[in-house]
Amino acid sequence: MFEPKNSLEALMQAAATDTDAAPAFYQALLETEIYILTPDVPMIPGRRRSLKYQEKINIATVEFQGMRWHQAFTSKARISDYVKEPETCLGAVARNLFDMLPHSNFWLNPLSECQKPLPASEIALLTSGKIFEVLGKAK
Repeated sequence: MFEPKNSLEALMQAAATDTDAAPAFYQALLETEIYILTPDVPMIPGRRRSLKYQEKINIATVEFQGMRWHQAFTSKARISDYVKEPETCLGAVARNLFDMLPHSNFWLNPLSECQKPLPASEIALLTSGKIFEVLGKAK
């Protein structure tokens, strides 16, 4: 049974079954820190560090439905559920992450009971604000 670890996860879970909850989920997603796997970034375990200006990083991807996806996690606990060995990750506000990686597909909480693929087309609607118009018209 999926137990939300934070308000974003609670909203994500609600939006999965109630379309009226989708706008609140999308708004919270834009403003919340999410995590992506960055296997080659040097890190001291248990520490945080900032990226340097124009630092190049390798971001892990998986193939799904013929497309490449960045695995993204709504909490550190979701990372631990997904990978069993320690893994370096980058935490960033989702809006900033989407801006840093334009035209990318993100898969929130892959293999979790509460997951959501976010194709690049959906992220473009989200970051432009047009997704809220689309959701309003769907009612």
